[in-house]
Parts: sequence; structure tokens; C-alpha cells
Amino acid sequence: MPLYDYGCPACGAEKEVQHTVSEIGKIEVLCDVCRKPMKKLLSIPALIGFDNVGRSGRRKDNEVDPSKDKGKKAESSKKIPAKADAKKDPAA
Repeated sequence: MPLYDYGCPACGAEKEVQHTVSEIGKIEVLCDVCRKPMKKLLSIPALIGFDNVGRSGRRKDNEVDPSKDKGKKAESSKKIPAKADAKKDPAA
């Protein structure tokens, strides 16, 4: 079951509550401090199973370094000059 963050509008206390999605809005979560009803807070979901998401400083061994590819592309795009003899038309 997922964890949900709840906050108390009266005293500002926060806590995590574990319940099913279908129970959202149907159950009343009470504050541990002042015993008043708490409201569900917006929270960022946890991405489980996504390694290296949004981390620009780290690179895995099998990833390509884009800065190294730029030099290779520039070198491979250079044109090799043709010999002067090959350009001459043998019929002329």
C-alpha cells in the first residue's frame, strides 16, 4: 500500500499514513498532537526502479560521453582531397 502525507491545518503537524487509493477522501485522519482532522498534502511520487533519472553528474560505464563524440564527428566529416590526375577526363 502507498504512503500518503497528511498535514494538520490547525497546528501544522505532518505525518505519513499508509492506506489504499480507494480510501482517499473516505477516511478521516486525525492529528496526533491536537486530534483535529488532517488534510492530504501534495507530494512528489517516488520513482522506484528508475536509476540515474535526472542525474547529470553521473554516468554509467555503458553510456557514451557526448563530448568525446564531437571530436570524432568533426574528424570523420573532413573531406579527403582527390588527386589531380583522377579529376582529369581521359577523353579530353
